[in-house]
Amino acid sequence: MTTWHGSLLLAAGLAVIGGAMVTGCAEQKAAPAPSQRQVQSDSDQVFDTMKQEERDRGAGAPMEK
Repeated sequence: MTTWHGSLLLAAGLAVIGGAMVTGCAEQKAAPAPSQRQVQSDSDQVFDTMKQEERDRGAGAPMEK
């Protein structure tokens, strides 16, 4: 195989791979943004968990890094 044929096959292969990548990415849809109620609920759960961990650890215990 000559260098010209090898380059042509490499270019064709890259074109096919690039096309597959673009097509694959185009088919994915972004997840819908969460509602304000869902964000509030999630943040409330996180803060409740943090408060419970603080109670379990004790107010005077040093925090771990």
